[in-house]
Parts: sequence; structure tokens; C-alpha cells
Amino acid sequence: MSNESKNLTVNIYGQDYVLRSTGNQDYINKIADYVNSKMKEIESTGLDASSQQLKIAVLSAMNIADELFQSMDKNSEIITTIEAKGNSFIEYIDDRIKEIESQDKG
Repeated sequence: MSNESKNLTVNIYGQDYVLRSTGNQDYINKIADYVNSKMKEIESTGLDASSQQLKIAVLSAMNIADELFQSMDKNSEIITTIEAKGNSFIEYIDDRIKEIESQDKG
């Protein structure tokens, strides 16, 4: 991504939005397509697209936020596992070093 902001236009759920972003158009389109697909998914549950756009948008935002939080939880679990294994590895190395040092002294 460039550091220079520019105006980019995306279409989400039939409406155009002009965004000021440092992202490139392809990246912004990818995000807009994802949001649009989530809104269509909510609409497919039977909500009326013409009269319940706000509800569809809010429920879509809730679903996307849920995905984000689940991903953050999973990443946190992975980091915790990596840290634990790293600490075990360090302890193992420290024990071997102490073992070698005590053998050299003896």
C-alpha cells in the first residue's frame, strides 16, 4: 500500500461510496466485495432489501465482527502455543548447557 491517500469509489449493495484511502483500488474492491457478499447472505435469509437495508447492514457488520473476533481468538491461541513451545525449547537448551558446564568442571 502506498502512503498517499486518494479517492476511490466502490459499490456496496447498489450504492456508490467514495473512500479516501491509501489502499489500491483492487484491495478496496476486495473488501467491498466481501461486505457486499455478507449483505447478500443476510438478505437471503428473507429480509426485504428495499425496506430493511439498515438491518441488513447491521447484521452483516455483526457477522463480520464475529469472524474478526474468532480469528483474533484463534491467533491468540496460536501465539500462546508458540510461546509455550519456545519457552520449553529455551529451558531444554539451558538445561543442556548447565549439564555440559557441570561435566566440564567435573
